[in-house]
Amino acid sequence: MILLITGNGKGKTTSALGTAIRGLGSGKTVAWVAFDKAKSHSGEDHIFKLLQEKMDWFKFGKKRFDPKTQTFRFGNTPDDFKEAKKALQKIRELLTQHYFLIIADELISALGTGLVKKSDVQNLIKACPVTTHLMLTGRNAPKWLIAKADLVSEIREVKHYYSKTKKAIEGLDY
Repeated sequence: MILLITGNGKGKTTSALGTAIRGLGSGKTVAWVAFDKAKSHSGEDHIFKLLQEKMDWFKFGKKRFDPKTQTFRFGNTPDDFKEAKKALQKIRELLTQHYFLIIADELISALGTGLVKKSDVQNLIKACPVTTHLMLTGRNAPKWLIAKADLVSEIREVKHYYSKTKKAIEGLDY
């Protein structure tokens, strides 16, 4: 099945992590592939290290967020495209290895920013075995992807402290 967690609200990656934990707790095989997320900037990295004997995880991308300056790098560089290509290749490889759940974290966002093409995502969906559940996360899922998915959860922002404080909080936001 194809599962989407999308929307402008906070919690898409966290929701996917909860699903991964549920699968692992049921004795299922789970793999995680993160798009456009540099290593060692998010709190979930520490949990992934604790789960590494149970869950395969791979992170691709160049650093975009600097927690010290609270700045985010926008725009794509040639290295960003190379990293996205590596992440796509990793998912293609994992789809041949009999996983119960493969999470493609921020793949929808990578599609929206042009790091991956529509045809790349369509080909992953076509290659997904019926025994594998492929979960995609990220903002702004396009209508064609929503139509193709078996489950779509939208996380909607109602209110966020960031609009007042302009500061990301370690442990909550990264």
